[in-house]
Amino acid sequence: MKKVLGLLCATAASALVATSAQATTGFLKIHMLNAGDGRADCFIIELPDNTKMVVDVADGWDTTLISKLQALGFGGGIKYLVGSHEHVDHIGGMDEFLNSGFTINNTQIYYPKGAVNGDGPHYVNLAAACNRRGLAINKMVAGQYIINTTFNGLAFKVRAISPENSLVDGGSDDWQTENEASLILKVTYGNKSILLQGDGYGSTELSILAGPYAREVSACQVLKVGHHGVNANCALSCREAYLDASGVSKALITNGYLGIDATIKSRLQARNIHYWSTGSGDGYSWLSTDGTSNWVEGEAPLWP
Repeated sequence: MKKVLGLLCATAASALVATSAQATTGFLKIHMLNAGDGRADCFIIELPDNTKMVVDVADGWDTTLISKLQALGFGGGIKYLVGSHEHVDHIGGMDEFLNSGFTINNTQIYYPKGAVNGDGPHYVNLAAACNRRGLAINKMVAGQYIINTTFNGLAFKVRAISPENSLVDGGSDDWQTENEASLILKVTYGNKSILLQGDGYGSTELSILAGPYAREVSACQVLKVGHHGVNANCALSCREAYLDASGVSKALITNGYLGIDATIKSRLQARNIHYWSTGSGDGYSWLSTDGTSNWVEGEAPLWP
């Protein structure tokens, strides 16, 4: 893995040239990459001001993923690095990513507040890598913003809608699992929005709907499905009330080698929600919008 990341660093100069030539502004574009065996998360979001956000860097990098990152102009650096929660298939490769020397155009990275996500081995490795790079870890709760501005006269925001402050760090109803306490973000440009669920289950979704940021769920079109679209000890994401409140029409699923849960499939299909999967084809797909027009699809969905 370190050799592969070293290769990426060695080709950063050529990628920088490509970035300058291909730079565009005024678009929000989300890339879902097949990380490792695919049952892992790595999302790159091109923001309308031409900065980049990376959400999760799972363990299990390979040359295919590296090539894709290079093709996207990743060598130009990123401004916003986000870890959703303490699991190997989400932040297990983030320490090596930071140790590789890639440019981080920021003084901090972003992570959920809460003891349940702050003491595992992958978080410890991430914290050590941040310390070596002089990066602070901004531990976020619902309501806080990473970005809260406008671009080209359109709303341009990235806001946490979970975990709630009252549900972390030992409250009487503290989340019991890292998944439930995932950092969940809403990314907005104009009247178009993405919900990034981390590994949030239906329990997290219902908590959001019952909480002070329930209105943030509405008017979204793209959902990164929580917990890979699979059953986790009878815990499922994509509660019907959550799908209906959001009104999403497109979904991204990082299931990889695992089959998408039949109940989740049924809920998505009943609402005519098109979905893409890292277990289909090369596992890579993208969606893009100018903030007002309908989302452009990089390829046909897995369904329908």
